[in-house]
Amino acid sequence: MSQVVLITGCTEGGIGNGLCQEFINKGFKVYATARRIESMNDLEGCEKLALDVTDQQSIDSTVQRVIDEAGHIDILINNAGAPGVGALLDIDLDTARKCVEVNVFGLLAMSRAVAKHMAKRGSGKIANVGSIVGYASTPWAGIYAMSKAAVHSLTDTLRMELAPFGIQAVVIAPGSIKSNFGKNSTNMISIPEDSFYSSVAEFIYARANMSQGPHSTPTNVFAAYVVSKLLKRSLPRYITYGTNSFTFLLFYYLPFFIREFVLSRRLGVNQIKSIANN
Repeated sequence: MSQVVLITGCTEGGIGNGLCQEFINKGFKVYATARRIESMNDLEGCEKLALDVTDQQSIDSTVQRVIDEAGHIDILINNAGAPGVGALLDIDLDTARKCVEVNVFGLLAMSRAVAKHMAKRGSGKIANVGSIVGYASTPWAGIYAMSKAAVHSLTDTLRMELAPFGIQAVVIAPGSIKSNFGKNSTNMISIPEDSFYSSVAEFIYARANMSQGPHSTPTNVFAAYVVSKLLKRSLPRYITYGTNSFTFLLFYYLPFFIREFVLSRRLGVNQIKSIANN
């Protein structure tokens, strides 16, 4: 019987799409999902389903369809994500809420729906895509980093609460991986005319694309590494991989003043013009 994997956020050009390709190559029964099926036209050899992780009815119907067709789910990968780039004083609150709704509550809703089926079988793996900014937040990405830190924390709890049912939970923390996420992040930036941070607007836009530099890890390389870890009988608690991942792990353990000194200069905080007494 083929092993079954359900992956969210599989739009062409993204990490989820790359993970689908890797699992397909390894002979898995793959269910790829995204809000629009046409956004996954490049995928072949898998089932493609429309799924909105912020809609409980969509979640329930999708999970039930997979169970009806395949009988079970061996691995769930919660990859669907929304960007949240901008200064915390500026970012649109609806944008911020959407980021958290997709990245945190959508992930939790999917985990709840699938874990119930896994528990009845006494086995399963849930992999939640966090981020290296879940280890160390940066200027201009506070909302996104907050959501990913929540993913890390939530998964740590899931790991303990689901262990009695034979279900393993793991955080996937990508570094800088080639994907379409930088473009999506750039498109959502809005800097108000009266922003206190207008003088460093170029750094805010640069932050949106920071993961898409020339040295970013190719998606297929990242996917191959992650899948190799997910196929182990006993999962690591965290799978951290990709360009800049070591740096952010180091930031996690270093004193805050060192982290803040480096990031403030790297991302232009030290160049902000004061408005006091002006």
